[in-house]
Amino acid sequence: MFEPLFDQSLARFATTLCARHDASGPVMPAARLLEPATLDTLLDRFAASQVANERRAVATQWSKHYLSQLIIPVTVVELVRDVHLPTAIDELGIVLGDDGTPTQFVLPHAGVPSLDNGCARFCGLFRRHLRPLIETLARHVHFSPRVLWSNAAVYFEYTINALAEQGPASAREIAEARQMMQRRELPDRQRNPFYRPIDYIDTLDEHGTPTQWRCRRLCCLRYLDDALTLCGNCPRLKKAHGEA
Repeated sequence: MFEPLFDQSLARFATTLCARHDASGPVMPAARLLEPATLDTLLDRFAASQVANERRAVATQWSKHYLSQLIIPVTVVELVRDVHLPTAIDELGIVLGDDGTPTQFVLPHAGVPSLDNGCARFCGLFRRHLRPLIETLARHVHFSPRVLWSNAAVYFEYTINALAEQGPASAREIAEARQMMQRRELPDRQRNPFYRPIDYIDTLDEHGTPTQWRCRRLCCLRYLDDALTLCGNCPRLKKAHGEA
């Protein structure tokens, strides 16, 4: 559906967004994720695949798989094609893998021309998909929604960097996306949940060469389960990278 837009580090997301006739398996309405019983079933499947038990750690790691599969390809398509995709949670279908995470998001159509840019471009995704899902999952598992918003924002920031390096999006689109991450509020005056998700910390690599370490500003809670190691961007690793 959008395969030509994805290359290099983004190539693995080339078939994540698809039409129903291209779905690789049974399609579940995404809105079912707002049902506690459905969430429990998927989190149980994911926990078994990870050999993890602490429910908050399991939920945040499941969300990272879900959000990367959604946000990375949606951001690529919307910025490169300059379209709005139908991303409301009640518009999409999901194909699930054995571990309970999505392998494909099934779209009802290929998008419409965008009349927005900057922050406004993504307000629909925030309000009609991410917010209901994040609030439901956070309430169900009993942790702060800020953790899940941080997970989402980190993947958005990663995608913008990849697009800037690989060239398919215009310089204007990249600049507007980066400006959006510097704004504390969205155009509707709501708090911007994608505000500054990452810090870049001056450090030395294993050869002693100066470099920058990409560090999350908010921990994803992997540390709550002993079966899971810290992610490479964990703020708990600041001391190891030379910051007190």
